Amino acid sequence: MTTSTESTPHAATIERFFAAIHDGDGPVLLDILAPDSVTRWPQSSERITGATACLRVHQNYPGGRPSYRIERISGSGDLWIAELTADYGADRWHTVSIIEFDGPRIARMTDYFGPAFEAPEWRRDMVELEGAVV
Repeated sequence: MTTSTESTPHAATIERFFAAIHDGDGPVLLDILAPDSVTRWPQSSERITGATACLRVHQNYPGGRPSYRIERISGSGDLWIAELTADYGADRWHTVSIIEFDGPRIARMTDYFGPAFEAPEWRRDMVELEGAVV
């Protein structure tokens, strides 16, 4: 297993993918995604089929595209996981992307999203707080 501290072609592609979303760089997104790529968002029951459809979704975010900070990339072979913090304006979300490659291109992604929230008081003495959530 490789983490983002070790550079690999797939980890570099994942970093380029999220930078291209932020920058609105359509040609890079189309280069990274397989033409028949599939992106799934199970929480909203959505499926985006094709690189062009994925590009259109990312170009049309209401209020502008999110800003991503990659926390960790890990994986091996054709299966990789990216853990990210995403800022949508004033809202911070934590995301996990399960990314499958076909050769050098992303063929399939499944993304899970969750908003940041304060730890409940009842378990404060049983956990360590890692940092600010918002």
